[in-house]
Amino acid sequence: MDKEKSIIFAQALTSEDIASNDTTVQFTTALVDPLSLLSASSHTSGIFELQLKAHASHTFGTAYGTPTAGDYVTINTAGYTMSAGTGVATIVGEGTDDKYGVTLSSTAGENEVRVNLLKHIQPGTAGAWPASRFMGIQLDDNDNTEIYFKASTNDVASGAEVVDVVTMTHAEGKFNKVAATVNDALSSKSAVVEFFVGGTTGATGTSIDKKVFNRNIAEATAVTIALDS
Repeated sequence: MDKEKSIIFAQALTSEDIASNDTTVQFTTALVDPLSLLSASSHTSGIFELQLKAHASHTFGTAYGTPTAGDYVTINTAGYTMSAGTGVATIVGEGTDDKYGVTLSSTAGENEVRVNLLKHIQPGTAGAWPASRFMGIQLDDNDNTEIYFKASTNDVASGAEVVDVVTMTHAEGKFNKVAATVNDALSSKSAVVEFFVGGTTGATGTSIDKKVFNRNIAEATAVTIALDS
């Protein structure tokens, strides 16, 4: 028996810059919505990374060497703690942990933090659909195409099956290329097709490349996902 083929889509991984006045760093829903999705072990599970823009007034633990002012330094997960469900990280001082800790500046504006998401945990930012649930494709406008899959909820409204919608943003006038790519994905011999998986958006830190099926002939740049609830 042939295994069902899965088609995968994912938005780009978000990143946010936070101006922190002390050791407590409050994430916002620009990173993850809701923040309750972040647990006390999210950092050690590789969900995100926390970086600090080095300043002359910072004292770094021995693990970081001697950072150059202005460079973003990725703080080891042992160098901060997470509060479960609140999106609050607390940086450990170098006086407490002389290897992984960092003593921050007491001057406002000198503690600039960057948080880079490394894995999707927010519903609606990534999804995989069996090829058999593909329902159709439609041009939304000149540079956006909607791809429909039978909703995972199996809902029916007004006698018709409800759909999950993946909207792909692509180069103008490339609807035919999107349609061709969908056809190729559905007929592919691969058990898993990464149709569009966005990479990282952070300017620094870990870099995760975007993945696009079929040589990206539609010049796709992004996807958004609307799941039936």
